[in-house]
Amino acid sequence: MDRRPLKTLLVVLVLGWPLGCVSLPLTGPEAGTPPPPPNPPAGSQAELPPEKAAEVCLATAQLLEKNGQEAEAILQYEKARQCNPRWTYLSKRLAVLYDRQGDDAKAEAEYRSALGANPRDADLLNDIGYFHYQRGHYAEAEKYLRRAIALKPDFPRAWTNLGLVLGHERHYSESYDAFARCVSPAEARANVGILQAQQGDQEEARHSLQKALELDPNLQRARVVLAKLESPPPANLEVLPSLPLQKG
Repeated sequence: MDRRPLKTLLVVLVLGWPLGCVSLPLTGPEAGTPPPPPNPPAGSQAELPPEKAAEVCLATAQLLEKNGQEAEAILQYEKARQCNPRWTYLSKRLAVLYDRQGDDAKAEAEYRSALGANPRDADLLNDIGYFHYQRGHYAEAEKYLRRAIALKPDFPRAWTNLGLVLGHERHYSESYDAFARCVSPAEARANVGILQAQQGDQEEARHSLQKALELDPNLQRARVVLAKLESPPPANLEVLPSLPLQKG
């Protein structure tokens, strides 16, 4: 049996799906052997006109990223932008890749650059909000997520992310309201209960999970978490099944 502590498992429950940037690359055995990057149509990139060289670099970067070669893809995206500085949209792609590579400073700089070029991009604002959420910068995360929602009110991913942020700030009533914009009342209540348990607020978590089950007795994940919370120590430290937080 997996012996991870309850808090670790609850993180899995809450964060078991990507809420910010979509993960594009396919890696592992199912991806096969990555094909070599395409060759320039004639001569080296240095011999091509800048716009054509930018196209070659971009095609190479996309192929490398598709096959999980993210560090190499970054280099090609950077070269593409050097060849064609008008391609400001590449900042968003680079921000995602630098984020995955763990280079927070470069990721944040690219996000700022992307936002400067597209200040009304709700998806970008959501990604920036989630970037800050992952690093515990909850006030910053909330600011960007609310901007995303103001531009795109029917945006389940941003509402879910906002619910997560507010839950970690212990604003549980507001967290419930955010979740309820994209899932059922029972599911929203269960989400809050999971966050309360993760924060160590076990009495509040029990109440929320019980309320969720009153609204929907068939909500199995709420029943499992509640049973684990109510079991005596040390049993309540055993791992729970990996159940995702309900999303919109």
